[in-house]
Amino acid sequence: MNNANSKQLIGFLPELCTPQALLRVMLGAEVLALILALSGSSLTYMDSLVRLALTSLFVQWVVLGSTMVVCLSSKKIRKLSILHIRSVVSSIVIAFTVGASILAIMADSYQKVGVIHYWDTPFILRNVVIALLLVLMALHYFYVQSQITELLKADSSAKYDALQSRMRPHFLFNSLNTIAQLIYVDQAKAEDALLDLADIFRSTLDTKPRVSLGEELDITLRYLRMEGLRLGKRRLNVVWDMDRNTLPFNMDIPPLLLQPLVENAIYHGIQPRKDGGTLGISLYDAGDKLDVVVSNPIPPEGTNSHQKGNHIAQENLKNRLRLAYGDRANLKIIKSEHQYRVSFSIPKEL
Repeated sequence: MNNANSKQLIGFLPELCTPQALLRVMLGAEVLALILALSGSSLTYMDSLVRLALTSLFVQWVVLGSTMVVCLSSKKIRKLSILHIRSVVSSIVIAFTVGASILAIMADSYQKVGVIHYWDTPFILRNVVIALLLVLMALHYFYVQSQITELLKADSSAKYDALQSRMRPHFLFNSLNTIAQLIYVDQAKAEDALLDLADIFRSTLDTKPRVSLGEELDITLRYLRMEGLRLGKRRLNVVWDMDRNTLPFNMDIPPLLLQPLVENAIYHGIQPRKDGGTLGISLYDAGDKLDVVVSNPIPPEGTNSHQKGNHIAQENLKNRLRLAYGDRANLKIIKSEHQYRVSFSIPKEL
């Protein structure tokens, strides 16, 4: 079973159903058994070895048994919510812990008094509490790791999509042609345009998980300057609505949040129109959050506006906001007869 299928089957849990994964589980269980054995006091060296062996048997029983049940139930578990996955896995571990505790009580009672006892409330309760705490910690760790992995994948996907868009003839080749024409007209402007193009590519290839709002605005401005040279001021009119005195330019955000929205607005909304249109960009400091709005005119009916690609890009942005901020961020799309408006709000994190 490969990684992708395994993760799809058991949600945010890591791959558990391969020999390599089971070996890692066994090693982790043995480390836990060693810690538990050393935490108790023993009178002799032999007592320590016996305690370690019994603790190891107990822990391995619980961990391996629980892992196997989770693997066998993975097709059903994958359909559950995150809370239900935690509840099911915790219940499985508790069930094996109680079972192993009862077996340990039976073996110990028969060895000491020759009579089999089945229950010892303090002993079982202690084991259940320890197992529950450990499994909840492990599940939380796995969940956080899966979110980080998804976020990195989403950021990488966004950068890949941005790089692909840079490579499209409508931007790259036309930008190079524009620079070539400027060389004979205005060499200084041609040099600035070439630097802007280089910085746009550099930002796409950057591996930083966060950039400042100021950096994102700078890349967006460079992109708009390139598109302004290509389309001309008559076809591309940009209206900014922001207060530079109050905006948190040092605020950290995931890269490529604003610039791809601006690019989509131009590519899907303004470029298909013969006379172009007005691109609106609004950034507003709303106290504990930042509000961003990008609007563009609707192309005439029947115009090829690449709406499918637009929806994919917006869905990608929605997923990235969810992974980065959870319920604290939102993306809204409002389409009227003459205007297409995309807005999102993110919490301020300096």
